[in-house]
Amino acid sequence: MNRNHWKMALGTALLSLCACAAFGQAPPPGPPEPGGPPPRGERGGGPERELHMLTQLLTLTPDQQTGVKAVLEQQNEQLKALRNKTQSEAAGSDSQEAMQTRRSQVEAIRNESNTKITALLDENQKKTFADWTAKRKAEMERRRQQGGEPAAAPPPNS
Repeated sequence: MNRNHWKMALGTALLSLCACAAFGQAPPPGPPEPGGPPPRGERGGGPERELHMLTQLLTLTPDQQTGVKAVLEQQNEQLKALRNKTQSEAAGSDSQEAMQTRRSQVEAIRNESNTKITALLDENQKKTFADWTAKRKAEMERRRQQGGEPAAAPPPNS
């Protein structure tokens, strides 16, 4: 998380606590209950959040949930390893070529995971999953085209 993200997160938390105190409400709840929806706002949300979304979207059976969870955890580890590798290699030099290479590697990891997940699904689930992944890819591309990457320089006075 870069410095601006931390500032925003801290500011939001403080504002939330102040608003709760001002209006006599209890502060926001702590960690989620087991079995409830996973926390929002984390980068990528982690395997638990995606498993929860897919379970709701596809009505996964307990056996499917176990398989999908294993695939998502493996994907998460691969993405973490890639992130650590690129951070140590590119200390300060983030060329367009390096960013494109990293983006291609992330896409390959996700495609591999999606193929493994698809193998666990029935025919109706496969269609729903394919539609969902296509929509997700289109949304990521739209954000990227709107300037989501590369990250813009921080605004002055930050």
